[in-house]
Amino acid sequence: MNNIKTIVFDLYNTLIEIKKSNHFFLKLFKNSQDGFGLDASSYLQLVMKNDINKLRNILPIEFSYLFDEKQNDLINELESVIIYTEVINVLRDLKQSFRIFLISNLASPYKKPVFSYNLNQYFEKMIFSCDYGFLKPDNEVFKEIEIITNHRPSEILMIGDSFKSDIIGARKMKWNYLKINRKTLISKDYEIKDLNEIKKHITTPKLH
Repeated sequence: MNNIKTIVFDLYNTLIEIKKSNHFFLKLFKNSQDGFGLDASSYLQLVMKNDINKLRNILPIEFSYLFDEKQNDLINELESVIIYTEVINVLRDLKQSFRIFLISNLASPYKKPVFSYNLNQYFEKMIFSCDYGFLKPDNEVFKEIEIITNHRPSEILMIGDSFKSDIIGARKMKWNYLKINRKTLISKDYEIKDLNEIKKHITTPKLH
């Protein structure tokens, strides 16, 4: 990867992690009378493609009642979010030489830790599925980066933990990719254990 100009990061389990996950939105679904009239997959897609105010309008009133009743569970989840130890230093270093972006599939309340940790300062643009209405690995999400940067696919590197969302999405776009694997043994040549290992795979552009 000698000609990388843009690096795109996933968010959860790549930069940050929920230590005490209670799967808040799935819990609302399970506590509802009939899944708000949806199957679980359709419901979760809706949750990640719309902000919370829009969801209150789209879904039956029962959703708003359950959301408000169990909101403390969501607060506890968000308060348990930690940032991986190497993240700030790596982002700070990479920002000196590369254009840095964020693409994340998430429900709108889960944006909060990005700002709590001031991670937003490292990204030229952050693309959240709940704002854009598209989910990785949909091409539309990735195309946004190409439009903003005007960089060729060979000049873009995607880094994330999800094979389905991040790696397949990048492959479809013919981007470069690295899969972060913090939990198990490294088994692929495109896997890295933590973000410090990015440097082994890319060449930093020389300053003129």
